[in-house]
Amino acid sequence: MCQTKIPRETNLAIAREKHHQLQTILQELDIDCWLIFVRETAAIPDPIMELVVVGDVVWQSAFIFSLQKNDLRTAAIVGNYDVLNEKEKELWDEVIGYTEGISGPLKAYMNKIAPQKIALNYSKNDVTADGLTFGMYKILAEILAEHKTKFRSAEQIIQKLRGQKSKTEIALVRKACELTEKIFEEIIPTIKEGMNELEIQKLFHEKMDALGVSEAWQRNSCPAVDAGPDKEIGHAGPDKRIKVRKGHTIHFDFGVKLHGYCSDIQRMIFLGTKQELPEELKHAFETVHGAITAAAEFIRPGVKGFEVDKVARDYVVARGYEEFGHALGHQVGTRAHDGGVLLGPLWERYGETSKGVVEENMIFTLELNVKTKNFGYVSLEEDILVTKEGCEFLIPRQNDFWFIT
Repeated sequence: MCQTKIPRETNLAIAREKHHQLQTILQELDIDCWLIFVRETAAIPDPIMELVVVGDVVWQSAFIFSLQKNDLRTAAIVGNYDVLNEKEKELWDEVIGYTEGISGPLKAYMNKIAPQKIALNYSKNDVTADGLTFGMYKILAEILAEHKTKFRSAEQIIQKLRGQKSKTEIALVRKACELTEKIFEEIIPTIKEGMNELEIQKLFHEKMDALGVSEAWQRNSCPAVDAGPDKEIGHAGPDKRIKVRKGHTIHFDFGVKLHGYCSDIQRMIFLGTKQELPEELKHAFETVHGAITAAAEFIRPGVKGFEVDKVARDYVVARGYEEFGHALGHQVGTRAHDGGVLLGPLWERYGETSKGVVEENMIFTLELNVKTKNFGYVSLEEDILVTKEGCEFLIPRQNDFWFIT
């Protein structure tokens, strides 16, 4: 039985939760209208559609969320053959169909609600908020020429909407994490010296296929399997030439997609007994584990992403290692990399995302690595939920190497 895709009723329930969140979000941001403008979404989907619209449309379509006397009103303007589908969802206060073209009904509706600001899905910083194509922007600018000066980015709306996970979303991510840990627990004890990385990855794929779930990112590198001192950690897949050896480590980066929501977990293995663990590896593990602990103790609503990253980064450097070459954490949801606020340094490649504010009910990874002199990388990753006072780990942490003898 396939458990990868989110059941439609669950998807619609999440969309209703998101619509409920939107009134407060629009009020907080002082934006009175958000307009999603799309076409042929099976070919070019807008990433936010799955959360607030559910399903695909064919012709040019506008989904409008507007504040009218501080109450949220929702409207779908769609081609005539999409009308029934949108009505059946029971998401919209009004569904307006058209036959010849969208410009007439769209202009009429926008003139009726007379918004002061119109948020559109374009962003320089966040790929999940950049769903409006350039061609569709030009079409919209022609249709709503008299409103063009009101256009602004919907980046902050989408970041808050995606980031503030609903009750249903939190439960789904937690289940995905629990299943990920279960798969680890079943497969790791079966690993034997002499197996190569590709053979080990195949065990995970067979287990996922048997359970009807899919990988949280591209299959060739999910899970990542990194064995021995010479393997570089990154986005590459396993290498069948690299075999597991006694006294070496194995690093896994693994996540599943269960009912449309993902996990993203890293674990470390040592081939040998605890007594045989070299001090160098013990120190490295304690450093990574301690940095995650420090970040988890610091994170809370109101802090900025780069501030959380700095706590872990400073901890690692103080323990004698170089800085890790990536952000400490990203959000997890319908994708392993779910966009929005990033727990990262103020580097050019991250744009403004690391300056974002952490909020309650966001789900982040806490992940980092250090490189040892003789044994390669040690890396861990945990998934956390931000709470009112701090955070909670969605599944039990890894507190020591997993030993295989």
